[in-house]
Amino acid sequence: MHKNLSKSLDYQVSFERTKNDSCIISVTVIKKDSNISLQTVVIKSEFIFEKDFQDCAFTRSYTTHVNDDHNNADNQFEDFIVADFNFDGKEDFAVKRDSGGNGGSLYSYFIQNDNEKFELNDYLTNTMVYFPIIFNKKKLTLTTLVHANAYQRNRTIYKCDSKTTWKIVSEKLEN
Repeated sequence: MHKNLSKSLDYQVSFERTKNDSCIISVTVIKKDSNISLQTVVIKSEFIFEKDFQDCAFTRSYTTHVNDDHNNADNQFEDFIVADFNFDGKEDFAVKRDSGGNGGSLYSYFIQNDNEKFELNDYLTNTMVYFPIIFNKKKLTLTTLVHANAYQRNRTIYKCDSKTTWKIVSEKLEN
C-alpha cells in the first residue's frame, strides 16, 4: 500500500505475471480519510522486465515529492508515478505498461475527473507514451526526450488545451 504518494488518496498496486514477459497490473485507489475504495483500474501489459514491479519503493510522487532524488537514466522512470499531468490541480497517475527498449518504458496515463474517478487518457497513453522529463505549469506543456537513433534524441512538447485535449506543439531532433 502506497500511503505517501498523495495527499488525499492511497494506492494499492498489485502485479500478476501471466507469462514470462506479460502481466496484469491492478491499481486500487482508496480515499485516505474514509478508507473507502474508489475504484480499481486494470492494465494488461505485453512486455514487462522481470525486475519491474518487484521493488515496491520504485514509485514517485510529483505531489508529495517522494523519491524526487531518483536518477532516471535512459528514460527508465518508476513503475508507478503520481503527478498532475493535465494541470487541473488534481492528482493523476501513470503506470508502466511496457518496459520498452532504448527509448525507455511506456506508460498508461490515468486522469482524475470531477467525480474522483480515474480515466485512461488515450492521447497520453498512445501518442506521448514515454514519461515526460519536463512539466511546465505556466505553458501547460509536457516534454519528452527519447533516443531517436545512435546519435540523436527526439524532443517532443505536448500542450494541454483543456483537461483532456492535447496536441504536439514542437518536435525536433537534438544531438
